[in-house]
Amino acid sequence: MSPGASRGKVKKTVVVHRGARDAYQVAAALAEAGLLECLVTDLYWPGDRRWAEKITLQVGDGIRQMLQARYSPSLPSSLVAQTLFSGIISHLLDKWSASPFSWRRRATRWTDRVMGQTAGERALETDSHLLSYSYYGYHAFSSFNRPGILFQAHPHPLSVRRLLQRELDAHPDCSESLLKEWELSLPPEDFDRLVEETRMAACTLAASSFTRQTLEENGIDAGSINVVPYGIDRSRFKPSKVRPSTGGKLKLLFVGTISQRKGIKYLLEALRLVGPANVELTVCGRVVDSLPLFKSFGSEVTVQPSVSAVELLQAYRSADLFVFPSVVEGFGQVLLESLACGLPVLTTTRTAAPDLIRPGIEGFIVEPCRSDALAERIEWALANRSQLIDMRQEARRTAATFTWDRFRKGIVKAVLSFQSRQQADRRVSQYA
Repeated sequence: MSPGASRGKVKKTVVVHRGARDAYQVAAALAEAGLLECLVTDLYWPGDRRWAEKITLQVGDGIRQMLQARYSPSLPSSLVAQTLFSGIISHLLDKWSASPFSWRRRATRWTDRVMGQTAGERALETDSHLLSYSYYGYHAFSSFNRPGILFQAHPHPLSVRRLLQRELDAHPDCSESLLKEWELSLPPEDFDRLVEETRMAACTLAASSFTRQTLEENGIDAGSINVVPYGIDRSRFKPSKVRPSTGGKLKLLFVGTISQRKGIKYLLEALRLVGPANVELTVCGRVVDSLPLFKSFGSEVTVQPSVSAVELLQAYRSADLFVFPSVVEGFGQVLLESLACGLPVLTTTRTAAPDLIRPGIEGFIVEPCRSDALAERIEWALANRSQLIDMRQEARRTAATFTWDRFRKGIVKAVLSFQSRQQADRRVSQYA
């Protein structure tokens, strides 16, 4: 029986987002509860169709993984509506390394507009509710012309722009990546729409308390915000059975886009303060900013711009401390991946860390943009290798409480609560 069955007839919901956002967990949660009208997205692989299954058996491993990444067994393809033309164009431009950034930005925003409008019209036609991820909300809610639900995947755009502009002023040598950030690169009209969509929603979902904080500081009613933290697949992300060594260099790991938004320069500066002779850093992620700072390090820093799922898991398992000095982050899924692998975390207050980590138990939380604070904690880890190893068990135990099942239940609860409020408001208006 679905969660809404005992409440009588409930409306279904149209969801809209690009790509495999959050592993399709929001749409899958509503599908499981019988509450999904459809997911509107750019490209989705119909892995449950026989012809698609045959294709995946015949192609190479790389293409198979790419196709499977755009499919979820919990989300039947019959419940997915694709905006194929705009999606394919945008995807090809994004993969074409020689394409100008302005082309990719324009194509992405075009696809966002098409998806948003399609979702709004579909919700209107089917008399459904509408749940839009941020970046599509303005066009979705405009087409729907009714109150909807916004999943604010990133902190409020005004807060992000302010923090990134501060970084740009302080570190002009990092402009290569900072000026590609959406909140700094969008034309004024597009940026204003990002801000407006946060005001158009009657209910907002966020994955972290930090995102909620930025929404509140920009005028969004606290009572309309629901924090639903993400989950992690512990069957995939799990620690090595080999106990780490307390000797040798301290192995640090960073996973994420190699850019100043992720605080990569602060990490490298911290490494210099500690003394690279004592530590070795592995950086896994897509290179956006070719920071000159990298050039001053030798074998102490290894950059791996493209890693497989197996290689990433091995990196988590072999490290001593995960360092994620992000300047501004909506959540930071890599934090949960690290914890699930039993890897203590060093990160900042502008992530989901305050929701996940008890300082000194599973890791450490410092103020962002502080190389000295990062260095201080890294030096502690160097001097207390046995205690750092003891923290691994607590990291794994904490990750166990953040499951995708818990996330899906939180999504369904929030959607049903929103529907109940909408029904109550309609009853009041009828008798007003």
